Amino acid sequence: MPETARIKEDFRMGSPKARILIADPDADINESLRLYFEAYGHEVQTVSRAGDISRMARSWQPHAILISDEFRDKDPYRVCQELLDDTLTGHIPLIMLLHLNERQARLGALEAGVSDIIVKPFDIEELRLRVEAAIRLSTLQTG
Repeated sequence: MPETARIKEDFRMGSPKARILIADPDADINESLRLYFEAYGHEVQTVSRAGDISRMARSWQPHAILISDEFRDKDPYRVCQELLDDTLTGHIPLIMLLHLNERQARLGALEAGVSDIIVKPFDIEELRLRVEAAIRLSTLQTG
């Protein structure tokens, strides 16, 4: 069964299983989100440096990427644009985790091409549902 068909079927059956890349400089957030998403049957990889996001996304091909705006080693908005411009990763939904609920940050994330924005502190169940919805929408558009 092709990958997009398998993901669609998994979501229809109520047991979503997808690959999610979590990118946050805070190791505690990475670990908490990893444990939470794995408890729902997802495969999860984490990175704590913005410079590693593109490499991991290209090699692992996640179904969604959560990217914090708090990276200091590389501009996370630029990383989003690079991911979207890359033929290997341009189809992957990007969800930006913003540390401030400010208009300029939200607009910057949207201009960078993200699929959704979540402001920290976030409701973890809402985050999961938004990620799963982004994956479902992406599989419908690409498959």
